[in-house]
Amino acid sequence: MTIDPADLRSAIERHLTARDRSAALKDALAAVGSGMTLPCLYSQVLGPLMDGVGDSWQAGRLAVWEEHFASSTVRTIVDALYPTVMATAPAERGRGTAVLACPCQEQHDLGLRMLADRMELAGWSVHFIGADTPADELAAAAAGLGADTVVLSVATHYHRVMLRTYVEKVRSLAKGVRVLVGGAAFDHDTEGWASDELASEAGLTAGEPPC
Repeated sequence: MTIDPADLRSAIERHLTARDRSAALKDALAAVGSGMTLPCLYSQVLGPLMDGVGDSWQAGRLAVWEEHFASSTVRTIVDALYPTVMATAPAERGRGTAVLACPCQEQHDLGLRMLADRMELAGWSVHFIGADTPADELAAAAAGLGADTVVLSVATHYHRVMLRTYVEKVRSLAKGVRVLVGGAAFDHDTEGWASDELASEAGLTAGEPPC
């Protein structure tokens, strides 16, 4: 049975409104069990859903706790699907080794967490570090894990303003490692950043299963 992504997103939104985490999880797992690929679930259902949640929070239509509830529910779905990533990712990880993290003070790492799964499905060896990572610790992680690529995500303009200094520090500490940036703060404006610095231009998920 084919599951329409728009219908699934609407169903999960209704479950979030009803504060029914279990129902949201069941519907997402059922969709994948019925043939929806993880790239489709992430790019057409969960990603747009969380974009809408963020817009509603910024517009004052959602309280902070409601945004947190939605985020934690979606994270539960993503974590529950990791066995599917392990079962379907290619055995050979020839794309390279990547470390994914958010810079200091940036707590919004859910989109990056979904990108980690998609990159793994595309043939990367991926190490997800997550939120609020000091530059020196990120550089140490890149060295310790043998990474050739670092992907950073920021959600707000405030953190984007500080990102250049952070990136330059990582580059100075992790010589030869490619550093890419992305996240919601870059969705509509990439001014000041070269195309070879942007995660969206790097083809990180090329080779993942089709949606």
